[in-house]
Amino acid sequence: MNKVLFLSCLALTLVLFASGAPTLPPPTTLLQYLIPDLIEVQKKLNDVSERMKRYELYIPSNASSIADLQCFTKELNPVAEALKYESREAPDIQDHISNINLTVNNLMGSEIQCHYAAKIKIAGFFQEFITFCQRLIQLTR
Repeated sequence: MNKVLFLSCLALTLVLFASGAPTLPPPTTLLQYLIPDLIEVQKKLNDVSERMKRYELYIPSNASSIADLQCFTKELNPVAEALKYESREAPDIQDHISNINLTVNNLMGSEIQCHYAAKIKIAGFFQEFITFCQRLIQLTR
């Protein structure tokens, strides 16, 4: 009886492997999806009000791993909210920010504790975020 149960379980496992159980794309691929959205947000921020350009965001200290992406994305939600009142391009920028959050959430497991180094103006923040993603892509190759 146990032998039959074991063999049926083994057969089911083989079928799952053979049919290609769904998997996530490799981290490098997901990181490559992030960069165009980040660049697009950075470009569109040129059209926001002067007050919004002075908006400062925290950058993570000693960011070195994929998990640190969460620390960058935690800063994005207040930006999305503030843009509602500051830019006619707000819905488009908010869509890109939503895409960024979804992509990072697909890469992440559990939430990490973030430590921040300093505040930086919004344009510089997005440049730091892009540079960080590019560095991670190089490390994962």
